[in-house]
Amino acid sequence: MAENIEAQIRRILNEELHQSGTSNGPVAGNGHNGIFKTVDEAIAAAKIAQEDYVDQPISMRNKVLDAIREGFRPYIQSMAERIYKETGMGTVEAKVAKLHNALYNTPGPEILQPEAETGDGGLVMYEYAPFGVIGAVGPSTNPSETVIANAIMMLAGGNTVYFGAHPGAKDITRWTIEKLNELVAKATGLHNLVVSIEEPSIESVQAMMKHPDIAMLSITGGPSVVHQALISGKKAVGAGAGNPPAMVDATANIAKAAHNIVDSAAFDNNILCTAEKEVIVEASVKDDLITKMQEEGAFLVTNMNDVNKLADMTIGPKGAPDRKFVGKAATYILDQAGIHYTGNPKLIIMETEKDHRLVTTEMLMPILPVVSCPDFDHVLATAVEVEQGLHHTASIHSENLPHINKAAHRMNTSIFVVNGPTYTGTGVGAAGAHAGASALTIATPTGEGTATAKTYTRRRRLNSPEGFSLRTWEA
Repeated sequence: MAENIEAQIRRILNEELHQSGTSNGPVAGNGHNGIFKTVDEAIAAAKIAQEDYVDQPISMRNKVLDAIREGFRPYIQSMAERIYKETGMGTVEAKVAKLHNALYNTPGPEILQPEAETGDGGLVMYEYAPFGVIGAVGPSTNPSETVIANAIMMLAGGNTVYFGAHPGAKDITRWTIEKLNELVAKATGLHNLVVSIEEPSIESVQAMMKHPDIAMLSITGGPSVVHQALISGKKAVGAGAGNPPAMVDATANIAKAAHNIVDSAAFDNNILCTAEKEVIVEASVKDDLITKMQEEGAFLVTNMNDVNKLADMTIGPKGAPDRKFVGKAATYILDQAGIHYTGNPKLIIMETEKDHRLVTTEMLMPILPVVSCPDFDHVLATAVEVEQGLHHTASIHSENLPHINKAAHRMNTSIFVVNGPTYTGTGVGAAGAHAGASALTIATPTGEGTATAKTYTRRRRLNSPEGFSLRTWEA
């Protein structure tokens, strides 16, 4: 069936090319700005587009990415507002920061520099080549941000992309894909570099994963969809769950630690998978840390009955966070729980044991339990335990270099942040500062870590035994 659809699209495309004389016109009657009715139609169009795109010079890839970066600039604020309105999660301010990060901190073809070795055996060269059509899935927590960052990375590598939208953010995802194609087509004449379908569903994602023309997968989502990708038989980049602990030892600058932890855990109402999900602190500085966290805008729940009420309300019967509260404001959660507070707290904190449900569950909401330990060794051991071997993100606040070194080694996470907010691990810097390449796809289950354009390319080797070396010559 896919072959028939592809043949039909090729026929229509060839007719349009003949009539218009252009190099890569839109696929008339099959899609509008990259949006198609069926998975087969979308992937067929992306495959045709990729076969042309792969032969374009690197300068064309840069032209495509420039069109995306500059074209979306006027829409950042309105996009952030639309994401918030559709998903009901996080804050507009944080989404503006994340969109900036996706657009302007995601490296392009410049990081795909070839590697060369020369000597008596001639030349050995390694280059990064495209896979083809990549199947991507994004979360409702970062819909447009993931589309943009993934598109930049994958297009930089010479691929095209089928993007499976999360049903909870399908409208803004579709708009982002349509606008991206519009911007690229206007600047380059290329079409269907990023495609999707009108009505996303679980079934459409499953069909995409099995499609013979999808060369590899990049899945950002829950454990079930990542598992489906891993058993698909295709190369898969899986961005899975996390439960990041923030460690605080007795040597830490407590005021700075409190500021960074509250600022980061409250950022976008904690829906980032990198966000601090629990604090593990040495007992000797625990009270000071909690006091300073309150000064930074956290509300301390002191009654254990209220703590358990929060857990009962926000964690579903199967142990997952209740979607009703994911990404919601701290004040909303407190109001729903009937817990009295003053002011406008942005984070809810409480003291618990390490095995409390609020510690062991990736909450994705501004609820941050605090667990105290007698010394640093117990802090580290507890952090390793509650991170649950997910290898995602962890942080430490300390002025003790051996503590920092040991913690970074033992945690073995894709992202490790020292004396800072964990959102810097995604490329979002405090006060807009650059904090490295954007990291909106963090491949922990499959081990690639923070994804870049290199993640979505094949590393190919070329040998030329007769040359070329400037250092030596053997006739």
